[in-house]
Amino acid sequence: MQSGLQVSPTDQQFMLTAASVSTAEIDLGKLASERGSSAEIRAFGQKMVAEHTRVNAELTQIADQKHVRLLKAMDPANRTLYDELEHMSGPAFDYQYATSQLHIHRMGNALYASEAQSGQDADVKAFAARGVTIGNDHLQHATHLLQDLPMSSVQ
Repeated sequence: MQSGLQVSPTDQQFMLTAASVSTAEIDLGKLASERGSSAEIRAFGQKMVAEHTRVNAELTQIADQKHVRLLKAMDPANRTLYDELEHMSGPAFDYQYATSQLHIHRMGNALYASEAQSGQDADVKAFAARGVTIGNDHLQHATHLLQDLPMSSVQ
């Protein structure tokens, strides 16, 4: 964390966590767009890259205004997930990626909703509120992806 405290420690932690999760989504999305065996998984991966790149750009702009330096690195849990997915391919990759997207977006949506409701800085709260809408769309899309995968990919 960096001080020149323009935002509360809670808002600052949200920003750091949100940046880390978005960075993971970009890297995981690139992996899905390259390794996905279904067109739907590849397209979803591309969507995650595009939308989380935009989200990270907006967050970086807010962070710069608030004198918060964001690290563009994955958290350890998402790094482990990436390392596991990197060695997979075919329908097994599709299933694990889609499943991970459910978990990541459920947790991310809770993070954003909490900040939107309880954050202290108006700009950060507004960013989080916009993120809730985006995250809900991603969660719904990931749910449909997982439901539409052939049952053979579960094995």
